[in-house]
Formats: sequence, C-alpha cells, structure tokens
Amino acid sequence: MNEAVEQDVDQVDQADAGGAESLPDDPGGDPAGEKIDEDGQDGLVLDTLAKLPEKAILNEAALAKALHVAPRTLRRMVTRWQIPPAVTLGGRSVWFAGRVLAHIEAAAIRAEKDAERDARKFRENFT
Repeated sequence: MNEAVEQDVDQVDQADAGGAESLPDDPGGDPAGEKIDEDGQDGLVLDTLAKLPEKAILNEAALAKALHVAPRTLRRMVTRWQIPPAVTLGGRSVWFAGRVLAHIEAAAIRAEKDAERDARKFRENFT
C-alpha cells in the first residue's frame, strides 16, 4: 500500500505541468521558504491533496510530503487540530485526502467567521 500511495502522489506531481512546482524530495524543508509560482507570486501552492481522489488513502510520509512538512510537524498538526486525527489501518496511521481537505476548509470558514465577529465587536466598541 505504501508504494501505491507514493506512486499516486508522484503521479499527481508529474501531472502538475501547468501549475505549481512539484513537491520537494525533502518533506522537512521550510514551508516558509521563498518559492515563486508561475504567476510570479511568492509562496507555495498546496494543491496536491485537491488533485487526489477524495477516497485516496495517504500514509504519514505521503501526507507530510503533500503538505510540505516533516512527519514530526504533521503529528504536531494533529495535536493542534490543524488536520484531523489519523485512522489506523493495519497498524499504521492513514488519512483520507477528502477528509483532510474538508477539515482544512472548515477551519478556514471558522477563522473567517471569527474575524467577522471580531471586526463587528471592534466597530461596536470604537464607533
């Protein structure tokens, strides 16, 4: 299974000819490092998960590579609820690509609502 997941992630990277750079071989690289996409904007485009099927199963190494983080950082992200907890399959931690994306999208929606609430409170108190 591990090799199949790695192949799927590599195929997505290779199919990404018209967009962002492929993922680095070293998942422990600094995600804040300056990279420039084809639009000339600084930053990284994390679209590998979006290109995978929703039911794609990723092991720790594959998910860390897709998110441009080290495996240890991935485990920390779980403890901070930045990504959902893993499912145990055959004694190994795995994630469904769709669930990880849904979790990240829900966090973005919550952050947007929190910012709107804070802005509303600010306006009420200072206007």
